[in-house]
Amino acid sequence: MGEKKTITITDVVRHSGTEEDRIEFKPGVNTLVGLPNTGKSKWMETIDFLLGDAITAEQRETDDIFVKFDSARLTATIGGDNYEVERKWKEKGSLGKVFVNGQTLALEEYQSLFLKQLGIAPFHYPQGNPYGPRSWPELGWRSLVRHMYRRQRMWSDLADKQPVSEQHACLLQFLGIAERTFSSDLESLIDKQKQITTMEAQRRNFIETLQEISRELTDTEELSVALTPQSLSEADDRLAKEEDQLRADRARLLADLATEVAANSPAVSNGMEDLTERLVSLEAEKESGFAALQRVLERKGELDEYRRVLSQELKRLERAVEAGNAFADLKVTHCPACDRDVHKSDSSADQCYVCKQPLLSATRSGAERIQFELEQLRSEADEMDELLSRLATEIDAQQQRLEVLREKIVHTQQLLRPARMVAAAILPPELGIADMSLGRLQEKRHQLERIKSSLGRRETLAKQIKDIQAEIDVLNNSVIHQTSGVDYQLVADRLSDGMNTYLNKLNKAHKDAWVVGDVAFEIGDRTFKIRVGKANWQTKLGGTLTLYFLLAYHYALMDLVRFPESHFPGLLLIDFPAEMEGATIADKENFVIEPFIDLMAQDGMQNCQMIAAGSSFAGLEGAKRISLSHIWKPL
Repeated sequence: MGEKKTITITDVVRHSGTEEDRIEFKPGVNTLVGLPNTGKSKWMETIDFLLGDAITAEQRETDDIFVKFDSARLTATIGGDNYEVERKWKEKGSLGKVFVNGQTLALEEYQSLFLKQLGIAPFHYPQGNPYGPRSWPELGWRSLVRHMYRRQRMWSDLADKQPVSEQHACLLQFLGIAERTFSSDLESLIDKQKQITTMEAQRRNFIETLQEISRELTDTEELSVALTPQSLSEADDRLAKEEDQLRADRARLLADLATEVAANSPAVSNGMEDLTERLVSLEAEKESGFAALQRVLERKGELDEYRRVLSQELKRLERAVEAGNAFADLKVTHCPACDRDVHKSDSSADQCYVCKQPLLSATRSGAERIQFELEQLRSEADEMDELLSRLATEIDAQQQRLEVLREKIVHTQQLLRPARMVAAAILPPELGIADMSLGRLQEKRHQLERIKSSLGRRETLAKQIKDIQAEIDVLNNSVIHQTSGVDYQLVADRLSDGMNTYLNKLNKAHKDAWVVGDVAFEIGDRTFKIRVGKANWQTKLGGTLTLYFLLAYHYALMDLVRFPESHFPGLLLIDFPAEMEGATIADKENFVIEPFIDLMAQDGMQNCQMIAAGSSFAGLEGAKRISLSHIWKPL
């Protein structure tokens, strides 16, 4: 058997100021013994904190460990490498940090380090129904530790306050089959299957809703049972024929009306045509004039803004001229470098009396340049004023032209009114009925077109479902391939055999210690059961038998180290309860520990370790005994 990746703790140290409290351990079985309140459980909790348990702010304020001590350090071999781990809960900002070989890690990073060193690949597992709405959480290091560390007050379940689905995931991880049972392909497969279920429900609801709405919007006889593309096309064809017939009837009525008007009132007919053409021409001219007016107004707005900018610039330059005039008489009287007096008479007329450099006669003074800019701006402003004046004149002309067009339009409409009254008097009622029927038919056809477009979404959903189903087929084949080699009965028998081996040893050391039947594990890809005899273990066992049963479970987990594919880290922390069914268990401690000593003495178990805290363990051979005598006083 190859070397297993395990955890072996060498020592644990707690610091309080300059004082330290140390315990050293060895591979195999180690026992912490002492009277009540000698700190056995607190040492176990300290180890648990150093194995990555979170420390809350309330614990730091109230828990004896964090009040009495400043920090703790653990030296261990993890996965074949040596590590020194320290936690400092009184140092500011260090509550959620772990110091590993001098490197600072966040608590989550430290927990991931354990999985990496032990060759344990994290995976996601379903909580409850895999097809439920909850996402699959990741099984982390701390979930596994709850099966390795048995607290003094938690002797009622495999891992107290841990859901069955999480216990199942931990068992599969320890057995080495979790990666194949809960592969990433399985998670994707179930997600895809949930998508198909959701989309199929959406498709059914969509069709039902569309059917109800279509019955309310249309009374088409072709759609009395259900919507189909063929029925929609047939209904649209029928309505199109009816619309064509109505248009033909309407055209015939209008032709007959025009003939009658021409025969009875030819003057009215001819005059009406002329006036109508004139009205159309005036309306077009009005629209063109209005568009031209809008363009001129927009141009004037742009020039008004530019004229405003020019005015502001002129005012700034005029203020600059005024300031220059005010400061013109100020002279340089002292050198800016040495602060000595400067006299203008010291230089010639063609030299600067401060820097002694020649004056450039061709260069205009600052005042001259400003004056030039002012003249340019004033000239440009005058041009803008002239242009704005012309635009204002053009705007007035356009507005007057539009007003004339409005008057002509009104006059033409007044001339048309008598002719329209004559035409309206002879309009047949069939024409109005035809127009209304034509409008209803057109609206029905529009509704059918919208329904047909909506019905197309059914095909879109069907195609999406088909594409997802193709992905499901690929994933399903991958999952079948990955799980085909998983023998759940074989790994269940390994746990059953481990527990029954332990119980056989108890009966050998203490006759009739276990008389309630054999233990049988049943493990599947979704859940597990443990039976004692023919009953569920939790309903059949009492207090002491529960103690034996849970110790047998830990024995079976430790026994998994013998199998190369298993992932149990080979570490157990067992804190025995002070009392069981009202009687002390000091006289029972040795014979329940001895099977672990025998197990870890076998080949391949050299790096496994068990730390057990109890009241006595007197005369226990093959285990390192660590006695605690100092009584802790409550704070």
